[in-house]
Amino acid sequence: MPLLVPTSTSIAAPQPGVPWPTRINEMPTVRFTDPGGLVTNLSDWANGWVLQPGAKGLDMPVYAFTQDESPGIDGYAIRQVRAGGREIALPVAFWADDSRAAYLERRRTLIRSLNPKRGEGMLTVTQADGTARTIGARYTAGLEGDESLDAAGARWCMGVITFACPSPFWLGAEVTTEWRAAVGGSFFPVLPLAVGNSQVLGAVTVDNDGDDDAYPVWTVTGPATAISLTNLTTGEVLVLARTISVGDTVVIDTRERLQTAVLNGATNLWGDLSDASTMWGLAPGLNDLTLTVTGSTSNTRVRMTYQPRYLAA
Repeated sequence: MPLLVPTSTSIAAPQPGVPWPTRINEMPTVRFTDPGGLVTNLSDWANGWVLQPGAKGLDMPVYAFTQDESPGIDGYAIRQVRAGGREIALPVAFWADDSRAAYLERRRTLIRSLNPKRGEGMLTVTQADGTARTIGARYTAGLEGDESLDAAGARWCMGVITFACPSPFWLGAEVTTEWRAAVGGSFFPVLPLAVGNSQVLGAVTVDNDGDDDAYPVWTVTGPATAISLTNLTTGEVLVLARTISVGDTVVIDTRERLQTAVLNGATNLWGDLSDASTMWGLAPGLNDLTLTVTGSTSNTRVRMTYQPRYLAA
């Protein structure tokens, strides 16, 4: 059985005269969650799993450029930049100490969990500092079966498991912010109500910590007669002209390929969005927003939820 490399940093000091690298790779913890919720920790040395050095695809995605060339002019002009999906390769070894049957059961369970026809799973990478980021992934190759002497034994095997990730971005922890009219105190809602934080009514600054635009999900609880969500930083606006009653809930999902506007989980409100509306995102860094809810009361709530998007795990 080849030498396996544990993820623990508590490695014994080398004997005198033995070459030793000046720097040891600090491996992250990697988990795969299948569509059914089963979590496989690929970095669990104590229980027979180890992520080997050599993981690929955890950092920058590949970019494609749309370019224009003009006769008689050297070079080209870049018209559009688009990040493509990524491929992640994870060298993994796993084993079972008790029996061949236990090893085969572990291997078959992993294979069943990785079946890409079941839907998209999730890779979670946790760095040594506790930072965790996730990305949607489907198995593509690596567990076809290699019984070579240096790749497998009676109760162990090694291989490079490859995942296809349609989105190029890693997602950070979910960020949720809620605004509402004051229930008590000196402030009494005046219609139309501009919903903001307690310092600056009607305006709020949101800090998107990610490397790229992050697209929020807006949840507005009535009553309201119109909703206007403006990103002053990008100059974009999202306006919904629809009367909703107390207890009604409007969910506007601006995420790419998931864009919807729904009332109470059933009624499509896409036609109630203004022609000038865009499903805008939060630019990286500080974003100045203005949230205006006409016809609101102290029951009105506006909640924004998003996940920062990163270029590297």
